[in-house]
Amino acid sequence: MNLAAITFLYPAMLAGLLILPIVWLIIRSAPRVPKQIVFPAARLLRGLRANRRDMQRAPIWQTILRCLILTMLILAAARPVLNRTEFSRNEGAVLIIAENSWSSAANWPEYRTGLRQIVNQARLDLRSIYIAQTAPEASGATTSRLPEIIGPVSPHEADRFIDRLHPRPWAPDYAALFSQIADHQHMANSIGSILWLTDNMEQPGKAEMANELGTIAPITILGPEQENRIAIQSLMRNRTGLGITLTHRYFETSRDMVLLARNDRGRVLLRHDVRIEPETNRTTTEIPLPSDITNSIQSVGIEGIETAATVFQTGARWQQRKVGVIVSSGASPVLLSDRYFFLDRAISPYADVTYAPLGKLLESGVDILVSTGSISGLGSQYTALERWVRDGGMLVRFAGDGTTEIEPEFLPVTLRLGNRDFGGSMSWEKPKRLLEFPETSPFFGISIPREITVNRQLLAEPDPDIVTKTWARLTDGTPLITSATRNAGRIVLFHVTPWADWSNLPMSGLFVEIWQRLLPLASPSDRSDAELQTSLPPQSVLDAFGRAHQPDATILPLHTPLPVPGPRHPPGIYGENGQAVALNLGPYLENLDSQVRWPADTTVREITDRDQIDLAAICMLAAMILLILDGVALILVHHVSIRRTRRSDALTSILIAAFISGTTTLLILGGAGPAKAVETQAAALQPRLAYLKTDVAPIDRLSQSGLAGLTEILRRRSAADLAPADAIDPESDDLSFYPLIYWPLVDGQQPFSEFAQNRINRYLDSGGMILIDSRDQEVEPARLRRLLAGLEIPILDKAPGDHILFRSFYLLDHAYGRFAAPLWLDARPDQRLDGVASVLFGGNDWASAWMLEEGREPANRTDDISPRQREMAWRFGVNLVMYALTGSYKGDQVHLPAILERLGR
Repeated sequence: MNLAAITFLYPAMLAGLLILPIVWLIIRSAPRVPKQIVFPAARLLRGLRANRRDMQRAPIWQTILRCLILTMLILAAARPVLNRTEFSRNEGAVLIIAENSWSSAANWPEYRTGLRQIVNQARLDLRSIYIAQTAPEASGATTSRLPEIIGPVSPHEADRFIDRLHPRPWAPDYAALFSQIADHQHMANSIGSILWLTDNMEQPGKAEMANELGTIAPITILGPEQENRIAIQSLMRNRTGLGITLTHRYFETSRDMVLLARNDRGRVLLRHDVRIEPETNRTTTEIPLPSDITNSIQSVGIEGIETAATVFQTGARWQQRKVGVIVSSGASPVLLSDRYFFLDRAISPYADVTYAPLGKLLESGVDILVSTGSISGLGSQYTALERWVRDGGMLVRFAGDGTTEIEPEFLPVTLRLGNRDFGGSMSWEKPKRLLEFPETSPFFGISIPREITVNRQLLAEPDPDIVTKTWARLTDGTPLITSATRNAGRIVLFHVTPWADWSNLPMSGLFVEIWQRLLPLASPSDRSDAELQTSLPPQSVLDAFGRAHQPDATILPLHTPLPVPGPRHPPGIYGENGQAVALNLGPYLENLDSQVRWPADTTVREITDRDQIDLAAICMLAAMILLILDGVALILVHHVSIRRTRRSDALTSILIAAFISGTTTLLILGGAGPAKAVETQAAALQPRLAYLKTDVAPIDRLSQSGLAGLTEILRRRSAADLAPADAIDPESDDLSFYPLIYWPLVDGQQPFSEFAQNRINRYLDSGGMILIDSRDQEVEPARLRRLLAGLEIPILDKAPGDHILFRSFYLLDHAYGRFAAPLWLDARPDQRLDGVASVLFGGNDWASAWMLEEGREPANRTDDISPRQREMAWRFGVNLVMYALTGSYKGDQVHLPAILERLGR
């Protein structure tokens, strides 16, 4: 330990060390022991007791010991602090601006360290704290706003809030934050310093807010030592594989990174090394891949940098469709000079295009069939084509050279006889332009260039449903693109030809964009629903660390064009089947290389990992230990004497020494930690519940009492006679013998080692069940993933009211506990484990509600639980244990209404 790193908060108290010489002289000034001379006549005085004790000088070791005690007390009064960091010397409250937007996720452990250092300094300085966040959150039904500023709070309350603080996967709102600070005039008058934890990246409103805050109080910027400003800006398919573009800040030296491509199950399909050259802000790399592997990619991320910006999801539109263009037998189109040129140029970059007769295409299993004019070979393949469309295929048709070539059986609308010309010698009408695409069209949101015109078209009869079938129309209201469903399939008709004689649409970029929207509608993975979705519900969303989880009720459905990611539309996958689109954060991030210009009087510092340690408690503990040693020495001196001859006195001395040694040994053993919770043999012979030790004594006692009460309730009300619950540690205990493990979360939870993580993952994979209890009514699955990083926690969803868990013994409708928070469990349980959930998560503080009245300690009494609530909590506990022991044997009871309905028929 470097003594130069010790700071004394009250150095004036060190003046007390000046009295140590005086104390030394006082102790040593006592007279020496009288000289003893043997006098034979003194035997006559044997047995008499003296009423006055002779004074004697204290031994040198006792003098030193007592001086050390006084020294420790003086040092404790001076409040020594190791590694003290002076963030601000001003008096008054501290305003902490915690950067919790997307850019903070890459360095979030450092930000948490900085926050705790600031809180520790405020605790030592006895200062109150205000905490403001930069990322907005969902508010109300459809809006979002910044969270309220927390404060003034004590350092202890600030510590609890920091444990719940986490980054958001969207941009900050600095303008709204400064308005919020300005509205709190009382706070502006009371704060003495502003500590802003952020990086040096320029973002809208950041420098302006710093200038305005500088007029309120001095600003100190605390940033990470190394900023990981990097994002995946684009991911494109090409003919050889895929191309990736990274945007990042300028690096002084070259950096090597690894790109990871994963499939829909999260398995790594590809590892690709990328070198980022210095003095560049954009890096592009090409990865050659086979088409089938490219189709399987669901996300691409950067290894070691976990943010929403470094994860790029593909969605269903990424999968390359197989498109077959129907040609006559023996025809081999020459694309560079043939009429298929524009069609091939629009489709081939995004799909696998094949030119073949109809029969061969149907046998090859294409997703989309394209026909120009009449369908060649339809006579012999009529039944096969009709079956293919009804089973989920998409037939896209174009007008041909004549109107008589269009077969009415495979059209979405009824056509009029003949076609319609614009601008011809026999027509007085001018060429028509396109109207904006309607909201019911999959092309909604695509901008239409004004130079696109239509000279000729197929006219549709004005049927009653013509409006719902129209995806694009001309300025006079006539349809240009129509569509209709056939069972699970779809038929689409372009009322113009795919070459440039009827319209210049095939020559434009709009034609390419239309095909980009059209191809995903032929989903090869799920053909159960051919209806078009114009409102795309959230399927899965990313948190700030780029981890996918189930969406909650605050996330709204998506509409095209895609919005900027925010609280209502975080990055993720929206929609279902072939219309599932990926909303990524990277494409919306620019200027990652720009540096913010801080005001001249702003202090900029780096966050260090040196924590402040208050040594006053250590000094007090040392003084207490020395005082105990001094008392023990006095006992030994008064009971052990060379002149003592009676055996009883000697025996007393021996017993006292043995007692002191035994007590010391027990204290040492107790401090070293308890023994293993249970022997493996005992756990294997009789089933029992278990709880994970937290090393927080009150929480462990609470868990022990709760599971003991639940075990007793099970013995009284069911046939389950379980042994007393065990306290287990995954670092040293085998978990495989326990059907259910209760896991209470605590503040400041330390991550498990890799060995313990592997043990827990094996336990879950082999059929074990863990009930995780946050005990604070907060049941956000994203928070659970942050706390349990490294564990294979499945995707969680809210437990429905008819889940087997609520029917396994008692008929319940909720996971009753001390609180009434919802229960989350496996969204897709492993069928290999009989469909039984392996992870359950809630915040209901079940252990407090499961305790029996006779087993509760005064410190664990919870008076806010009514008898009815405790009874319902016991019933849920019984259901939970039965579910863990018996699995889904009550599955038929869940479906009992449907079974009775079938029997009634």
